[in-house]
Amino acid sequence: FISSSQAAQRLGAVAVPVDVDPETYCVDVHAAEAAITPRTKAIMPVHMGGQVADMDALAKLSADSGVPLLQDAAHAHGARWQGRSVGALGSIATFSFQNGKLMTAGEGGAVTFPDDEFYEEAFIRHSCGRPRTDRGYFHATSGSNFRMNEFSAAVLRAQLARLEEQISVREERWPVLAALLGELPGVVPQGRDGR
Repeated sequence: FISSSQAAQRLGAVAVPVDVDPETYCVDVHAAEAAITPRTKAIMPVHMGGQVADMDALAKLSADSGVPLLQDAAHAHGARWQGRSVGALGSIATFSFQNGKLMTAGEGGAVTFPDDEFYEEAFIRHSCGRPRTDRGYFHATSGSNFRMNEFSAAVLRAQLARLEEQISVREERWPVLAALLGELPGVVPQGRDGR
């Protein structure tokens, strides 16, 4: 979807798309590795339909290349890799709550951070450039007012109680949909990586 590349464009960067693994529809790690140049600032795997990209291989690529990972987990609410939640894999992960997602509040999103330093920097950016400790309207940098409102947060919080059930229903229905799609000429349904 276009929003992943638009995130880079908003920063004045150039998004460089790479091919996907034809089985999982997630980023092909070898294609990502081949695309890295001295100008590369981030590797952004997009997890699709609850299917998580190969985060072991991507974490190694990130460590070996020195290029940080920034996960697009918009379609991965509650997803796990090797038993760990997508938002807790050691890199920044972004989630969307737009109306087509497993958890929805109509619009909005959330970001998880691997450490306090990233969190504090993001807080300043989302708080119009003001640090959390500021009480005198001192703007340390440019920022925005991109915050989830309380109503949307309440709607999402109520959905947390049924998230595992929704994931189970999706996983139960997936083989049926995949089988039907597989009967169509030229259609290759998304595979599953059980890790």
